[in-house]
Amino acid sequence: MIREIENIFLDFPGYGCFACDPRNQLGLRLKFFADEEKGDVFTKYTPEVHLEGFPGILHGGIQCALIDEVAFWTMFDQFKKIALTSKLDMEFLRPVDGKSELTIRGKVTEADGRKVRVEVNLLNDDNKVCTKSTVDYTITTREMTYKILGKERFTEKFQKYLED
Repeated sequence: MIREIENIFLDFPGYGCFACDPRNQLGLRLKFFADEEKGDVFTKYTPEVHLEGFPGILHGGIQCALIDEVAFWTMFDQFKKIALTSKLDMEFLRPVDGKSELTIRGKVTEADGRKVRVEVNLLNDDNKVCTKSTVDYTITTREMTYKILGKERFTEKFQKYLED
């Protein structure tokens, strides 16, 4: 079964994420889905030509944004907590066609206290892994989250996503 993951940040004060805000006309406007059979989270994305690095090849920085965002939503879908990227390792295995539909899949592989590791693969339209990555997240304390993002943003709706 495939289930769409609700973007709970649509009501977050000041939200305008480059990767996942559907209202950000300059952004990627990604939606995320949980694949219950595979136990992972994924998105599909067809790049626009202005996101290429070399002609016909999706820029590595955009690949990084896609991977980081899938990793976040993978972690969030499982733990329902605000967390911040602490480390991201990428291995570019083959060029990513700047015009084909991509699938980016993430799976939690480790969780220890506040530390969560997510492995993410970016696949081309032939289902070949082009970029693989490991992304580490830290579930921040309520106090640290307030310090970084501002306490005023965390309305009652968002309090349940904070870790004490």
